[in-house]
Amino acid sequence: MFTGSENAGDFFFKRMPQVGATNMNSMIWYGTFSYDYTNYYETVPTGALEMTLYLESDRMGHLLGAITQAKLDNQRGVVQNVKRQRDNQPYGLVQYAQAAALFPADHPYGHPPIGSMADLDAASLDDVHGWFRQHYGPNNAVLALAGDIDLATAKPLVERYFGSIKRGPDSSPIAVAIPTLPARKDETLQDRVAMTRLYRTWVVPGLNDPDAVPLAIGASVLSGLASSRLDNTLVRDEKLAVSVSAGLQTFAQVSLFEVSADVKPGVDPAVVARRLDAIIADLIAEGPTAGEVDRVAIQNAADTIKSLESVSSKAGTLAEGLLYLNDPDHYAQDLDAYAAATPATVKAALGKWLSRPAYALTVTPGARPADRDAQAVTKASKPASAVSGVRTKAVPADTIR
Repeated sequence: MFTGSENAGDFFFKRMPQVGATNMNSMIWYGTFSYDYTNYYETVPTGALEMTLYLESDRMGHLLGAITQAKLDNQRGVVQNVKRQRDNQPYGLVQYAQAAALFPADHPYGHPPIGSMADLDAASLDDVHGWFRQHYGPNNAVLALAGDIDLATAKPLVERYFGSIKRGPDSSPIAVAIPTLPARKDETLQDRVAMTRLYRTWVVPGLNDPDAVPLAIGASVLSGLASSRLDNTLVRDEKLAVSVSAGLQTFAQVSLFEVSADVKPGVDPAVVARRLDAIIADLIAEGPTAGEVDRVAIQNAADTIKSLESVSSKAGTLAEGLLYLNDPDHYAQDLDAYAAATPATVKAALGKWLSRPAYALTVTPGARPADRDAQAVTKASKPASAVSGVRTKAVPADTIR
């Protein structure tokens, strides 16, 4: 997508910086799991908008004729280098261990979207053409513009440059079941890290589920605020951990509720593990206080307002709302959901989803497994039961309202 299109050649990267474009990139969320969309974006002066729309429309409607084997080989190397950089970071193999443990092998959320080195080596021109035709049509895209532009000016330009591009095949997500482990699964993974890290992870509902916000609040009660329980107990009071974290990674079909603790050097990891599990169990059993829920809601509102000060964040927020929930203003409903949450709703969600067996991963300092794509870990139980498939959704655009 960045090596030239049929009518523009390599004009995109040669010309765009000359007109003041910045922040040109694409993103397939390379987190633990992220399957729902690909985001193409750039920031340009308002005077360069029409040229930018032309270039974006040309690589949406007229790309395949410009893709050569040499370009594919070059970009394959770029992606593999990105994969190496990310995988070689401390704890970089955790995402593979989590995927293998929490999802069946054939589950669409069962592997990071960048794939394995073998997958990348095997990708052919036919594969690229087929994927592009299947997913990169205008009917499968969200286009967002944010900044010094109004609808009366932008809409005719978008229609001019994108209106003639033919529809692609319709791509609709397929509902998936949320996998549940039959029993708690404990695994140990060695990595080139400075200290032992403990993880507790559950697969929970996706972002449009009523329990998503209560679960996110529960995670913040555990860690993230000055008053959070894990921070106060494990780090400040008992001094068993150097740092802790808890959060909800939300996606269209599923989310990951993840808790982690970095064991303080010289402390027995088993002691930290018992305290970590006990604090989580207490929150599940007793629920949060009203004060804890209120503090999380206030902090979330402040974070949301601050993020929307950025034009690029406005664009991304509007695009994600439309893509996921068919409502570009869904962030406002999300704020309302935080404000409406109560200790009872948070307790109910935590009890429903976190009382299920957890995946407990311990990452210890040591020699890293030689085969990174094989997710070499010490197995302790069977994988989760199989569920149905889901299609990913590609979104080739900056972000448009």
